Amino acid sequence: MKYIELKSSLKNSLDNCYLISGDDRYLCFDALKKITDRAGIMIADMNSVTLSGDSVSAKDIVSSCNIYPFGDNYRLVVVKNFMGTSKEEIETLKGYFNSPLSSTVLVLFCPEKPENYRGMSDITLVDCSKIETKVIAAFIKNKLAAADISSSDVAIEKLIMFCSSDMTRINSELEKLIAYTAESKIITPEIISEFVTEDKEYQVFELAQFIAKGDSKSAINLVDSFMVKAGGGLQVLAPLYSNYRRALYVAINKDKSLSEIANSLGVKEYAIKMLKPQTEIFSAKKLKQIIDMIAGYERKIKLGQIKENVAIKTIVFSILNLRGDNG
Repeated sequence: MKYIELKSSLKNSLDNCYLISGDDRYLCFDALKKITDRAGIMIADMNSVTLSGDSVSAKDIVSSCNIYPFGDNYRLVVVKNFMGTSKEEIETLKGYFNSPLSSTVLVLFCPEKPENYRGMSDITLVDCSKIETKVIAAFIKNKLAAADISSSDVAIEKLIMFCSSDMTRINSELEKLIAYTAESKIITPEIISEFVTEDKEYQVFELAQFIAKGDSKSAINLVDSFMVKAGGGLQVLAPLYSNYRRALYVAINKDKSLSEIANSLGVKEYAIKMLKPQTEIFSAKKLKQIIDMIAGYERKIKLGQIKENVAIKTIVFSILNLRGDNG
């Protein structure tokens, strides 16, 4: 199930085995909290156990699960980052999943390593991947309302974009913004721009937008800001390549809907919608030239044939020239 479905699911029932995974750590920890709260453990010393994946075995997990609770309805066993990948270890867990102790709630907390458990019908997967923009916006509005602070939809959208929809960052930035606006009671787009650092992914998207508009001055100014930290320029290449690769996919799949393209690429529909200005400026042929060029310069940087700051600026000027080339 998706993270946003967990709350309603827990109202109806509490399953015996959960696997929490996904790329948004805030959602992962919040999902764990929701399950923990639902279990309602009162005697934590007796009925709540957390095992570390670095030292625990599958047999340890099963042994801990096969103990009845004392004074509570449930025993909660949380296993963080279980590293057992052997066939024997997985089969041991499968055996328990097939016949769990009804009074035990087992939670495997594995944000980064869920592959071994995918497809298992006896464990409930809680997918904590990044959530839809409208859901994040509702979260932000509720948090601001609780602090009696108002904000426009534009400001909220900018905060989400600056943080690339990452709830961990959004929650952290909100705490700072709420403290800063404790007296004024309003958060504006200008405040977001001044106090929230743009995520690298969003900065690269913004760079591509400047290029699409032919705004060379803003594009180069943004590139210069990447060079403040050593290695900053090199870190831009991968997301820049990804941006134009997605744009190419959109350009050659114009017959598909936004949702179909988003599902194929594993991104949100909003991200595909925002790519449209780029696909209107660059043909599929030019987008292919761009991604090949970026890949070529990345190889040159790694081989020491060109400095990263020179490569990045050369790439930007080359794309701007492609934009101006109607051939």
